[in-house]
Amino acid sequence: MLFCGLYELDITPALGMEMPGHFVLRRAKGILERLYAYAAYFENDAGQKVVLVTCDVIGIPDELALKTRAEIARDLDMPASAVLLCATHTHYGGPVETWDDFVHEDPVYVDFLGSRMHDAAVYAAQNKRPVRIGYGSGIERTLAHYRDFVLPDGSYRTNAHVPGMRAFGEIDPEVGVLRIDNADGSPYGLIANYACHCDSVGGVSLYSSDYPGAMRDMLRKTYGAEFMPLFVNGFCGNINHIDFEHGTSAEPGYYRRMGRILAGAVSEVYEKIFLSDDDAIGGADDRFTLPSRLPDAETLAWADTVRPEDGVIDNFYASEARRMDAEGSQPIPVTVQVLKIGALMIYGMPGEIYVEFAKILKDRSPSAYTMTANLANGNIGYVGIRELFRKGIYSTRICCSAQTEPDAGYEMSERLLKLAAAL
Repeated sequence: MLFCGLYELDITPALGMEMPGHFVLRRAKGILERLYAYAAYFENDAGQKVVLVTCDVIGIPDELALKTRAEIARDLDMPASAVLLCATHTHYGGPVETWDDFVHEDPVYVDFLGSRMHDAAVYAAQNKRPVRIGYGSGIERTLAHYRDFVLPDGSYRTNAHVPGMRAFGEIDPEVGVLRIDNADGSPYGLIANYACHCDSVGGVSLYSSDYPGAMRDMLRKTYGAEFMPLFVNGFCGNINHIDFEHGTSAEPGYYRRMGRILAGAVSEVYEKIFLSDDDAIGGADDRFTLPSRLPDAETLAWADTVRPEDGVIDNFYASEARRMDAEGSQPIPVTVQVLKIGALMIYGMPGEIYVEFAKILKDRSPSAYTMTANLANGNIGYVGIRELFRKGIYSTRICCSAQTEPDAGYEMSERLLKLAAAL
């Protein structure tokens, strides 16, 4: 028999705190929606346990993830390798990172976030009950858009709008749903998976859970106020909500429409799922280091030409290039992880992962169903594909949030597939 507990805890920061996610210092002036940490706890008759916690934050600091996973594992008497923490990547959350002068990590809030993730997991375990689960997937192609383009002259650019350009790749349109019902057949909750950047509110200084929160609200209107919908953002490092090829989506409140559309897609999948008594669960992880890359001679020569009057963005990248060159290549701690829940495997990588790696994992996964978890157990920044380490591509422009070598994502994927095979 499989048991499951679901729980949520408020993680909304205090007003006035800094907000990460944009090239400008923002302090929160209000709240559009409150922010939450959601936990799902699973246990079977054999005593195996897994925990997934997903939070309305831009990312989870590496050290906090390591510490919190260990504390959850200790207090729930389970291996840390079966505890996965991930972020929705909302750009309208609390100060969990330092990024130049645009935002500064707040240690008090980071400690608070860690305690709330821990407590949500423990409360979820305390609320466990017999359940039946099932998995299904559907397609939603209108919300997410590939954001790296090849221009007519052969150059490359992120977020371009040039006649004759073409997207370099394709989105992952899959909407994955793990349905969780109480033993009596009544609805309990679900875990939904979709890949799209979480920055669709606009440049406001207001806390917001963005489209995942709007999705959760709509699902609760459908299935009841006590229903527990969790959202796991997929590999969306090069995917966002703006259709640069056919026109942007910039009307006020668009994120709420995104959430309603996604909730509709999730509900359509949810209603078609057949439940099973599969109680096979488990988790495995691999912790290692990857080398950070160094700026090339062309980048350093450009950095030496940048002056204060050239603007905030150029000065940021020039400063980062000089800093990284002076420090030399550094080891980057990485944790990759797989959770198994019935016929489903959830693959987690600690960064803003390019969508192509989701396709690699889905094509080669030994499981019948697959989800990917972006920004899982830490944040090492963007992890791009080899072909897009090019001038003009924002996500791979070298800096503190784009520090990995072109082979990093491929190594991480191979390690994940080995873990999955062992599970």
